[in-house]
Amino acid sequence: MKHQIAILALAASALTATWVTSAQPDLNGGSSWNGWTSKGTSDQLGVYGSGLASARYEVYATTFAFDNHSVSGGPVGGGPTGGASGFGTGAFSTGAFANGNRMLGIGVRVIGGGSLFGFTPTVRFDLDNDSYLAASSVGGSDGQTSFTSWSETGDFTVQFEGANSWRGGTLTMQTGNGILNGGPNVQQSIVGGVGSGVSYDWAFRAFAQGVSTVQMIFDLNAMDALYGAANPFGVNANFTGIGDFGSSVRISLNGLGNNNVVFSQSLESAAEVPEATTVVAGAFLLVPLGVSAWRRMRKVHGV
Repeated sequence: MKHQIAILALAASALTATWVTSAQPDLNGGSSWNGWTSKGTSDQLGVYGSGLASARYEVYATTFAFDNHSVSGGPVGGGPTGGASGFGTGAFSTGAFANGNRMLGIGVRVIGGGSLFGFTPTVRFDLDNDSYLAASSVGGSDGQTSFTSWSETGDFTVQFEGANSWRGGTLTMQTGNGILNGGPNVQQSIVGGVGSGVSYDWAFRAFAQGVSTVQMIFDLNAMDALYGAANPFGVNANFTGIGDFGSSVRISLNGLGNNNVVFSQSLESAAEVPEATTVVAGAFLLVPLGVSAWRRMRKVHGV
């Protein structure tokens, strides 16, 4: 009898449960930050990594499942094939920005000591969360923020061309290790490079409002699929493929000038969640099963 009551209780709880969906953040170049989490400021202990502490900016991050998202507020950015929504795709981003894909957002808002005008931000991805470290003091010199020094095989870095409408410039992976992490430091870019005059429709986008805010959006599913393979697109046989994204990632961000910050971001909240209608339908299927079992138990025991 207890088992049947448990089945009925499960069905009832499924019917009344509140289902939490992935966050739907503001995508507007940084004019507002609803749905984003503050990671602190560049002059904050535990966030400051290296460089000038006087270059001050706030750091934000978000994860979400893509769902017909578009960009509002008229920011600059989106890449050469971004279109009006900013998420158009091309040869180097096939399959990106599809509904259900796991997305990571990283944002910067300048609060003093400079601007983003003409800047080329660098996002360094530490896929197993052990390469980059914040300095032990603000202004200290013991932070680990350099891709050349501290990256590991499969880690990679992305740059955006702030001087060129915030298009994606490079994706460079480490095929060895950083020079202070065992070496040899052997970096390989898929193709092109900042300043080369060539830009590609990568599976990541940047959008900026003026010279003080920028939001960078990465499609993790598409990046795994497209750039995790050796020699993607047949343009560099020495590129062996980026590592896999797990449940979290550590970032070393060159957010403003030579000021670097370090922070971690969970990626689990970007996973797809069950549709409420599907769950409710499943609960209704459980109800008759529970009732039927209860009736059989009553018959056996002559109740």
